[in-house]
Order: sequence, then structure tokens, then C-alpha cells
Amino acid sequence: MALLPDPDLLAATSFFNALLRETADWQMTADGTDAGGTVRLPLNGGEQLCLTLQHRSHSGRCRLLLPLELETDQGRRPIDFLPAVERLMGESPLFDGVEAEQRQAFIERVQESRHNIADSLTRRDDADELARGPLDFLHAEQGVLAGHDFHPAPKSRAPFTLEQARTYCPEYRADFHLVWWAVAPELAVSDSSRERSAAELMTDLLPESLVDRVPAGFMPLPMHPWQAQQLQQRDDIRARMTAGRLVRLGESPQRWAPTSSHRSLYLAGARWQLKGSLSARLTNSVRELHINEVARGLRLDRWWRSLPASLTRSFRLMQEPAWLGWHDDQGSIDEASLILLRENGITEPGAERSVLATLTQRLESDSATLLTARVRHYARQHAMPSDSAAMKWFEAFCEQVLTPLLRLVVEEGVVLLAHQQNIVLRLEEGLPAGVDYRDCQGSGVTAHFFERHPAAEVSQDHRLTDAMLRRYFPYYVLVNSTLAVTGALAEDGLMDERHLLVRLRHHLEHLAATLEGDRALLDHLLYSPTLEVKSNFFCYLAGINESTLDDPARIYIDIPNPLLEIAA
Repeated sequence: MALLPDPDLLAATSFFNALLRETADWQMTADGTDAGGTVRLPLNGGEQLCLTLQHRSHSGRCRLLLPLELETDQGRRPIDFLPAVERLMGESPLFDGVEAEQRQAFIERVQESRHNIADSLTRRDDADELARGPLDFLHAEQGVLAGHDFHPAPKSRAPFTLEQARTYCPEYRADFHLVWWAVAPELAVSDSSRERSAAELMTDLLPESLVDRVPAGFMPLPMHPWQAQQLQQRDDIRARMTAGRLVRLGESPQRWAPTSSHRSLYLAGARWQLKGSLSARLTNSVRELHINEVARGLRLDRWWRSLPASLTRSFRLMQEPAWLGWHDDQGSIDEASLILLRENGITEPGAERSVLATLTQRLESDSATLLTARVRHYARQHAMPSDSAAMKWFEAFCEQVLTPLLRLVVEEGVVLLAHQQNIVLRLEEGLPAGVDYRDCQGSGVTAHFFERHPAAEVSQDHRLTDAMLRRYFPYYVLVNSTLAVTGALAEDGLMDERHLLVRLRHHLEHLAATLEGDRALLDHLLYSPTLEVKSNFFCYLAGINESTLDDPARIYIDIPNPLLEIAA
């Protein structure tokens, strides 16, 4: 029987990735290699917490080795991850300004996340397959076992109980029956960018067994069963059910599976995927849809049709052309009820597809990532050196992912904030051959869009200023996604990361020289001395709900631009 991945390693890696990126009061002693060494974090009384790094990438991603060690005047001794967190939060000058109650709440959430990782690992028997591949769409979606690379509690999920997590969370390979409602016409609210209404489009998914239960004129609406359970605890919902204005039709006979985001649901062969509100706090945000977000999908659906085929041929957007929900008693849209339809672009469920986060995650300190495994597979198939295969893989990634994303910005003024969990790569022999991109909520348009479409009607929340573009696009697309690829390849010894960064810079320079339009973003990526990244550690420590922040800029910090460093 294969050994399970170590939950301490997975939890500690994400925790310290985030902490080291967001603080400067620590020291690193090189070990004689290009990228490894020992990091010392200060504790009170002259003691230090020591981390052994095999590798630290240009984005700050670490390949950490356990055990952690506590260094005192008596020497070093091993210390487990959770006791180390308690010592660090209680005794490090890094957190002198943080209230004791706030520290304790943070420690408890970090403990919960680590325990969640450990519990899900005991219910997996496929760690070897996740590290080797090939994987189909659903296997990869439900294979994100460690969560965000840079977060102190990447598997926090309040208020899910452990039993609810085992029933509903993707890392447990969950699937479940949807709850279907019928909504009285005076309560129903929806919109569609297609000729068919949202209610008509939703009938594509309505189970035959429930069709006759829908009262005349009522709108059918599916919902995640956990969300339905939460809403049925509300007095206003129970009153509507008693009055017959909201009817619980029953459950779908099919079992839907949560994808890596938890609230997006997939059924092989279905016309649509679903994404709905989930009133749970996952990492930094309560995952409820907002009305301004669901409207973005309708706009993108309309705009996408006018884009050149050369841009969309291999980069496919899973369109979100319709949404549905109900009004609350005050006549406002009840955002906890919202659900949207997303095109199911997975027409060949068994074909090799992988969300980028699964490709780049490391499950063991002494094993390779899935990305490295697929690169080595390609090298064997084509009898080529592994470093050549790594460069070929990265070049394909740049062409299939970065080129269309940057063309959209430069030529069209359309911005997709692509991070590791919304880039789904179509792979052929393990090599990127195309992208199925999802999540229209993380999108916007620049001033250049209005130069091309002066009559376009776009809400203020969907417009990105130059400062917002310079903040968000480099963080999500370059640092979060692209540098996760370079870091993973370098960690596994396939290639010096500097060579990959040189190739990345050349790719961006080529786009800057050849694309027509607004090239200000490319200039920023190439020549800005710093880039902004999200401060997940201190955002989470402060208990901030990121999705409702008036000014998200306050949780971003500067890091040196690795593309400028490599040009020096």
C-alpha cells in the first residue's frame, strides 16, 4: 500500500510560502546550491524557528523539507508544524501588533485547515496517480488536495462540519443529488444573453421525474444541497414554503460532482455546468455570488462572438449566459439563492485535461509534481532530454495560455484574471494543446475596450482602471499561474528557473513588438521594478472577507519583478 502524503508538509508549505513572501524580518543562509538553504524566523528570547528549503523560486514558492527545527542556545531540535505555528504566533516579533484574541482565532483556523488536509488524505487511494497522470477533467478537479500555494490555511472551510465536508467537498471525491426548487413568478428573477430565457435554458437540466411537479408559471431552480439546507433554516424561506410560493420539488436522480472551487458543479454529458452561491467561508471569502458578478458572464457571452477566430480557436471560454434566483421580502435579489449556467466544454470526459493547480501541486517532498511527470513522459515518448522537453512544455504553455490572454487585453481591452484554478489545460501527450477557461466573474474591460466599442453599456464594477489592471493581471496571470509552472519545473531539477524566465521574457517582448493595440500592460510586465501580489497571510490573519472589500488594493503588497531581475 502506498504511503499517504504528509499533511504537515502540505500545510506547512502553503503557510510558510505566504509568510515569507509577506515579511522581511527573517534570514536565509544558502546551502551551496543555487536556490536552497535555511530560513531563520525570529522568536522572543533569541530563539529561532528554522526551515530547510531545497528550493525557493523567484515567486517565493518553496520546496520545504521537514522537520521544522527550533534553534536555542542548546542547539536545534525538531518541532511539528502546529506547535511551530503556536510558538511563531505567540512569540515572534513579526506579530507584535496583533491582538491575542485575533492570534488565537488564526491559530485555530490554521489547525482546522491542517486537520482537513489530513482527513481528506486518509480517504484517497490515488496519490500515485495524481502525481503521475494522465488525468481526466473530473479527476484533476478533485485532485487539488493541498489548496492555494500561498495561504496560511488553504483548506479552511467554515462553517462546514467534518461530515459535511466529506459529503460535499471535491478533495473527498464527493458527488451528490441537487435540490430543485420551483419559484413563484412574483419572486423569480433571472437574465439571459441568449434567445432562450434563463428559465428555458435551465429546463435542459430539469430531471424528467420532477417536470410534472413544477406548478404552472413557476421557475425551476437547482441548488447545491448544502446551500438549500442553510436557506431552509431561515424564517423567511420557511414562510414562503408554507405559503406555497417556494416549492421544494425534490432531488435530481443524477449525482453532480463539485469541481476544485467547491461551488461549481459538473455532470458528465450535461449541457451545462452550474455555479451557485455557497454561504461558506473558503480561504479569504464567503463564496456567495453577487448580482454584479453574474451579469459579467452575460456581457462576455455577447462580446466573445465578435472576437477573431485566431484568438478563440484553442482558447475556449466556458460561457455563462444565464443566471437565476429569487427576490427577498424587501424586493432585492437574494444573493444566497443565485445560480448561473456555465457551458460544459468538456465534450470528451475521458480526455486528458487538468486544472493548472493540480499540475503544479507537490504531494511529497521527495516526489515530482504531476507537471514534471507529464514532461518526463513527453521526453520518453520523443526520445529527447528532459530539459528540452521542459522548455517545449513551457513554450506551449506560453503560446496556449499567455498569448490569448494578452491578446485579449492589448487588442480587445478584455481582461480575464486567470489563476491556477480557472485555467483548465487540454493536454496531448502531456503537452498543452489548448485551454478551457472558466470564471467570468474574474473579468473586466479597460479604456481600450471603449475606444473599440464606444456605445457599449458596461457597469462601473466591470471596468478596470490602469492601476487595477497593473495590480490584478500580473498577480493572477504571471505570478500565481505562470511562475507556478516555472517554479515547479525548477524545483524538480528539470531546468534552472532563470532559463525559463528568460524564455518568458522573450515571449513577452515578442508580443510587445508584434501586437497592435494598448501595450501598456506588456510594458509594465517587462519594465516595472515591482509587481503587486495578494497578501493572503495577513488578509486571513485580519479576518477580512475579500469578496466584500471596498478597496482590494489594501491587501496587495509589492515584490521585485523577476522579469526585470532576469534582464539585468
